[in-house]
Amino acid sequence: MTTGIVAVAMSDDLRHRLISDRDWDRLAAVAEVRPVPDAAADPGAVDGADVCITGWDTPSLPFSWLVGGDRPVLVAHTGGSVRHLVPAAALDHGVRITQVAAVLAEAVAEFAVMSIIAGLRDAVSFATAMRAGESWAALAARPPGRLLRDQVVGIVGASRTGRATLRRLRPFGCHCLVYDPFIDDVEAAGLGAQRIDLPALLRAADVVSLHAPVLPETRGMIGAAEIDALRPGALVVNTARSALVDSDALLTAARAGRVRVMTDVFDTEPLPPDDPWRHCDGVVATPHIAALTAETLRDQGAVTVDEVLRFLAGKPLEHEMSRAAYDTYA
Repeated sequence: MTTGIVAVAMSDDLRHRLISDRDWDRLAAVAEVRPVPDAAADPGAVDGADVCITGWDTPSLPFSWLVGGDRPVLVAHTGGSVRHLVPAAALDHGVRITQVAAVLAEAVAEFAVMSIIAGLRDAVSFATAMRAGESWAALAARPPGRLLRDQVVGIVGASRTGRATLRRLRPFGCHCLVYDPFIDDVEAAGLGAQRIDLPALLRAADVVSLHAPVLPETRGMIGAAEIDALRPGALVVNTARSALVDSDALLTAARAGRVRVMTDVFDTEPLPPDDPWRHCDGVVATPHIAALTAETLRDQGAVTVDEVLRFLAGKPLEHEMSRAAYDTYA
């Protein structure tokens, strides 16, 4: 006996990557599961569903479905940001949302720390030179890297990912600063960091790692003046969103050799083959893969299915997004 209808509004390819056969069977055991591989072409396919499972290729959900029923529906997102799927007004009408930001944070934080260490040790440049046949003597004569233990690392944003990054930095013994207007000195100390304002962080940090959400208040928060304030040779790591930064100013600084950049996010994605971000010597660019691991994909699907089963059984959700959190989440 089924207890509801679950629409799965994502492409077949993405559905198979995220939802294992076991998790699909768990859903099908308690609900009528309705695949919707092209929700843009058939938005009415979610009508009557109690739950809609969404992915990063899901278009905005029909407002009529979100608020038109006689009981609240659940949007169960297999990614992080839900702003493109559900308008704030829908939450005011009782729509419930769950998402897997906590799962994604673990992978992104690991990638951020990897980027910090690789950037400080100039690992990519050394590997590229080795492949190009540079002599051993010339390689040995290059400037040495820097030890993470002796660096000041500035974390911009005490988000889930920012906090997970701070946890992973603790064993290295580096001095961590954190900027976030929503935490106080005591909370920052509990995270192993010193709370500081953004201008002071940018002046003091050897490494600046971005973990803030994109909100009206944070868009462009690292502008040309902020980039000019960075310490010479500072490393900027961005695994969050490119909209936090004046990309042109940052690229100019990297080209001039004033800063080095490890970035996983760009103003235009996919990044065109001729884009200058791909070809700047002071930049290591990766194709928005910080959260992309085989284990994370599996966990995204499993945690989402767990939440759907809780909802259908009338149990509390573990990853529900509140109305207040919606306003401060990317």
